[in-house]
Amino acid sequence: MSDEHNKTPNSGQEEQPREPYTPASPLKRIWAWVGVVYMVIIVFLMTYMYGTGSYLHGIAALMLIPALGGGAASAVCLWVTAPQEGRTPARRAMMILITALCLALIIVNLINGIPALLANFGG
Repeated sequence: MSDEHNKTPNSGQEEQPREPYTPASPLKRIWAWVGVVYMVIIVFLMTYMYGTGSYLHGIAALMLIPALGGGAASAVCLWVTAPQEGRTPARRAMMILITALCLALIIVNLINGIPALLANFGG
């Protein structure tokens, strides 16, 4: 009695060696998480639209926040992962400037975006 349904398709052949697993770089991970945040936001926006029959207006400032957070995280990541000889004072100043600018813009967009979001709900 043979077990023909349990045979693998490449039985009798040598297996091909697989390439070793290499994880994604930290920058790719940062921007992948930014993409995940945007997808969650889009799902919430579409669910709201289907549930109420109207769109949320004036939320462009809030939609910029994940990208600004990704930009700040990328600047810090590039500084941290740089080799020791690549960490010059000029690069450090640029990292601090870019991160501070992104964080300041996040605060400004929160100040502008939250009242606009609440105005959609009658607040």
